Amino acid sequence: MAVSSALAGLQAEANCPVCLDYLRDPVTTECGHNFCRCCIQQSWADRSDSFPCPVCRHTSQKRHLRSKKQLGRMVDIAQRLHITRSKRKRQDERHLCEKHKQVLTLFCEDDLQVLCPMCVRPPDHQGHWVRPAEEAASHHRQRLSSYIEPLKKQVADIQKLITVQSKKPVELREKVENQKLELLAEFECLKQFLERDQEAVLSRLADEEKDIQQKLNANITAFSNYISTLKGLLSKVVENSMLSEVELLSQIKHFYKKSEDEISPSIFSIQLRREGCSFPPQYSALQKIIKKFGVDVTLDPETAHPNLIVSEDKKYVQFAKRKQNVPYFPKRFTATMVALGLPYFNSGRHFWEVEVGDKSEWAVGICKDSLPTKARRSLSAWQGCWRLQLQGDRYKAVGAVAALLLLDVKPRGIGLFLDYELGEISFYNMTEKSHIYTFTDTFTRPLRPFF
Repeated sequence: MAVSSALAGLQAEANCPVCLDYLRDPVTTECGHNFCRCCIQQSWADRSDSFPCPVCRHTSQKRHLRSKKQLGRMVDIAQRLHITRSKRKRQDERHLCEKHKQVLTLFCEDDLQVLCPMCVRPPDHQGHWVRPAEEAASHHRQRLSSYIEPLKKQVADIQKLITVQSKKPVELREKVENQKLELLAEFECLKQFLERDQEAVLSRLADEEKDIQQKLNANITAFSNYISTLKGLLSKVVENSMLSEVELLSQIKHFYKKSEDEISPSIFSIQLRREGCSFPPQYSALQKIIKKFGVDVTLDPETAHPNLIVSEDKKYVQFAKRKQNVPYFPKRFTATMVALGLPYFNSGRHFWEVEVGDKSEWAVGICKDSLPTKARRSLSAWQGCWRLQLQGDRYKAVGAVAALLLLDVKPRGIGLFLDYELGEISFYNMTEKSHIYTFTDTFTRPLRPFF
């Protein structure tokens, strides 16, 4: 048993970690691992500055390989060694059942257990599929051989994934640099408004890069560990295949369970969160913001309360004392004088302007697409609606809480700027180009303009 186990171990050590076949023209890397010359050269084919070891990931700065001719001769000897069938049979005769002291000649396929003739007497193994050990060993050797190619393919696929994942830090760096350049351009354009935000935003971006880099490194490590596990299973297949019939069948249950329990790690994808900066669109910067982030907002007639008349071009809404004869839609407001706008906002930055003129009562803002259309409670009780409103002579910013506002200049137009990712909705007095109020929240649902 010791000899066959040692021979199996020798033959496993004579294999190349890349192709998993006997070493051909063996060479050794700086870290001491052995490979076929052609395999390691192919592994480094697309590299010019660093050369990682496929086993331990140790990186060399040069393609430094040492030829191992003596190891090559040892591999040739290992290839010629084999265990003859008669020798295995002589070893089998020495394996006795611990309980009955009889030769183990049978195998239970239901329990994957080696048995002697006494073991199969009722009630033990009654009704189980029991067959001769020689026949069972032949079957399981064939079954083991079916693991070789899939395991080799898994190893090769995981190796490719590791290569791809190893290149992602460069991709991450490029994405970070591109986004940093965009942010710096915005900071430069609006420097007078953004000095307080620049350091905080870039710090968040750097922290996110560090966090993603750590997760990416952990993902690569997980794949490296998994490929080591697969190679261990493959080596175990080779080792078990060289064992005697009883030894093979004694180990087979443990091998099948271990091979079925192994699960490949998930591939980690870089998802760089869109960073942004908070700024007031004032003076000369306002036209640039409108040009870059301006959206065409229209009213949605299917949401308008029956007392609200929406113009044909969907740009104006007017109150009528008599309810209009309008079709029923589930999203139409029937208890409050509300109309919603289009489009929906799921991400990004958007700016639009609402003309309120000299009306004595109005409310404009943005809301979730799930506002109750038939609720009779007041607007102030709604959740998921952020708005600026005028009632009588009082201006209020109403969100989770209401804030009373004192405005020096009465606005005839309200500018709204939404930064979805940053979680901000800001209101501006377009009459004097001044900031009125900013809500900060976390947006997770589609948002719509609110009137």
